[in-house]
Amino acid sequence: MSDTFTWPATSQSTGTTTASVKRVRFGDGYGQSVADGLNATARSYQLQFVGTRSTISDIVAFLDGHVGQSFLWHGPLGTGLYYCTTYTDSHLGGTVSSITATFEQTFQP
Repeated sequence: MSDTFTWPATSQSTGTTTASVKRVRFGDGYGQSVADGLNATARSYQLQFVGTRSTISDIVAFLDGHVGQSFLWHGPLGTGLYYCTTYTDSHLGGTVSSITATFEQTFQP
């Protein structure tokens, strides 16, 4: 069972859905397309988290601890397995920090 990422993202977060489609074009102008595989759509989210340095450190520790491993995340369109290979952290002043991370959906048997 995968660990669950539980920190809430800010409303500045956005998502993108990408469909995987196989297409073939014929010489007479016709073509065919079909969904590519069982999981033909995959989602990715650009998420922002703002909090105390301690909270942001906990998020960084979670993400660093899951390099090469998927984790569960309850996104806006449902729960799924995700991984994160890119994040940017910044200090906003005082004890407030932020992190922007890209979560990419993954699938397992």
